[in-house]
Amino acid sequence: MKNAPQILCRLLDQLVARGLLMGCVVWLFSASSFAAPPVKPADSGSAQQVLQSSVKNWVSQSRKVSADLVSLAPLDSRVKVRACDKPLSMDLPFSSTETVRVRCSQPVWQQYVRVSVAGKAPETVASVQPEKPPEPPKRWVLVASVPLQRGMTLNETHVQRVQVDTSSMPVNVLEQASEVMHAEVVRDVRPGVPLRSHDIRPTVLVKRGQMVLLSVVQPQGFQISARVEAMQDGRFGEQIKLKNRDSGRELSGRVQGPNQLVGL
Repeated sequence: MKNAPQILCRLLDQLVARGLLMGCVVWLFSASSFAAPPVKPADSGSAQQVLQSSVKNWVSQSRKVSADLVSLAPLDSRVKVRACDKPLSMDLPFSSTETVRVRCSQPVWQQYVRVSVAGKAPETVASVQPEKPPEPPKRWVLVASVPLQRGMTLNETHVQRVQVDTSSMPVNVLEQASEVMHAEVVRDVRPGVPLRSHDIRPTVLVKRGQMVLLSVVQPQGFQISARVEAMQDGRFGEQIKLKNRDSGRELSGRVQGPNQLVGL
């Protein structure tokens, strides 16, 4: 074959060209591996500096002072500050503003840092107090100041007025000392127990057949008094019949006190 030498030369040229091409590819991949070395993570020194600067800025903003006035206590040398992949968060976990808590969410860790501000005393964080429920309304009521026995005639020394919670008080509780004047107890009552209207009743101040004093106010402004006989028993405020023994005339009067009446 006359062209055999030419064909062999072409094949050798192609093989050489391919070999050079493969060498370039291998060289390019090798060069790329040297061009971009891996980035080393931040060491503990830089992480500590980030923490300290973050705390200073946070205290400066929250307390509205210059960052130059904020001082940090040295961190414990045994504690290694790790780098945080997320922004640091800070708060005041205690009642004083001297301690700042620094927290990292990734990786999770927290660190306490003591801070001070030049020229300012430590502040106290105001604690939120739970809202107190409103106090129930109160009212003045009458209670027994001494043991009250059934049949006892009351006066102002036997009772006293006190303020109590109205939510547990019945509606018929007495409120004024005048309500027990000329009244008697119908049941025993212990000291401190509120008096109710059905615990007392008007006492008998006038008895039938007794001589009582009847007073009559005249239109002219003067008063006439006479001794008359009670024809009925009478309690305070009741109207009863009377009789003048001298004239035999029957009268009426209203009971005002023990053996005392006023004419009608």
